[in-house]
Amino acid sequence: MDHKSSQTLHEALHRASIFLEKNKLDPNLARTYWMLSFDLSLTDVVKNLHQPVLSEDWQQFETILNRLAMDEPIQYILGYTEFMGERFKVTTDTLIPREETSGIIELAHDLLSKNPQAKVLDIGTGTGILAIMIKKKYPQTSVKALDISKAALAVAKENAAALNVDVEFVQSDLLNAIADNEKFDLILSNPPYISSDELALMDESVKKYEPSLALFAEENGLGIYQRLASNIAQYLQAKGQLIFEIGFRQGEAVKQIFEQAFPKAKVEVLTDFNQLDRYVWIHEM
Repeated sequence: MDHKSSQTLHEALHRASIFLEKNKLDPNLARTYWMLSFDLSLTDVVKNLHQPVLSEDWQQFETILNRLAMDEPIQYILGYTEFMGERFKVTTDTLIPREETSGIIELAHDLLSKNPQAKVLDIGTGTGILAIMIKKKYPQTSVKALDISKAALAVAKENAAALNVDVEFVQSDLLNAIADNEKFDLILSNPPYISSDELALMDESVKKYEPSLALFAEENGLGIYQRLASNIAQYLQAKGQLIFEIGFRQGEAVKQIFEQAFPKAKVEVLTDFNQLDRYVWIHEM
């Protein structure tokens, strides 16, 4: 039986705001966390502001607030996140998708709108967001996705099944599992690119909970780009394209890496919606 508490939703959210502020978290997010916790719309919340809260719901929300106070990301607590209007499962084996990554798919439109049957490769797929959304937006494409983590691939496969798209997932350390004669029209990657000396700048939630395998790279964060640049050309069709996500301080360094690997190509550094360097696009080979 449901038991109504003596507090209204308005009072509960006020209590939650005070708790968040005491724990050095944004008190303005109390309503957002409530909406996410119970899968509610803003209209649902406003309509029920002066209604009593169920005791069971408050207890559940208190548990979530306590986990947030321990720096655990809300996405891991709930087990999912939203990306480009779709819901994706996340676990501590996968990086939490960031909306900036959607810019890779926007850049891919240039090629995929002209070549809808393109072969696409996603390196370091994590939750599978890039591979899955490419396949969903361009269903005639053939999409293969790689990750070194077996656990991350299991999550990506679940996400593909939930969104009813057909992506081939392969466990691989970068390109090691790809046959020498296999070629792609488009290769995408949001690889690990954080340098160990940037650790102090990161949120506690990222440091404590997100997988280091998906975050950090050697050579001041450039190690994965260097490894890919050494042999990625052999897997690319003659008029193929490469699109990489980068750290906002890495634009010029990553550009130089791929200008050396593709001296005849156009190598561009492009910004995200915050006007920060976020992508390197190699095209016009």
